[in-house]
Amino acid sequence: MPQADGRTAPFTVRELVEMSRYPHLGPLAPARQEDAAAVRQALDDLGAKALADRPLDALSGGERQKAFLAAALAQEAEILLLDEPTAHLDPPHRAEILRTLRRVHTERKLTILFVTHDINEALMAADRVLALRDGALAFDGPASGLTDGGGLKAVFSHDFVVAPHPRTGRAVVFPE
Repeated sequence: MPQADGRTAPFTVRELVEMSRYPHLGPLAPARQEDAAAVRQALDDLGAKALADRPLDALSGGERQKAFLAAALAQEAEILLLDEPTAHLDPPHRAEILRTLRRVHTERKLTILFVTHDINEALMAADRVLALRDGALAFDGPASGLTDGGGLKAVFSHDFVVAPHPRTGRAVVFPE
């Protein structure tokens, strides 16, 4: 799934999600019942059925991210690669996308790899974190390990204040 950049194509949400089934079809082959079922399931998983007939260019940023995520899910891949799936979204849409990713990870047994520049998002949403510095791997381990033993310092060469989230107990960071 690409990073949100504001560009859209002249399609409805349903058409976008249907096009994501192309890898399962032969050249010029019509969609099958299983393709329609995968499209319905993906739209259901994202709570996006009401968006299905809306044009992509008429959607908010959060709605557009839902559409692109539904297209990724409809492909029925075992691994999802997502480039900043919550970039440019307001807090409620960010939380909704992250909850959805967690749910589909659990329900569909998917591996989800997503890029983020938001340290707290990685700490709160991920089980495992890979962090790069100058193009090289600077940290690889459980999300909780990033805040222990100098992981953040190794990645950012910057000090952070680490505190438990008041509801989840997971670590959150604040720049010092």
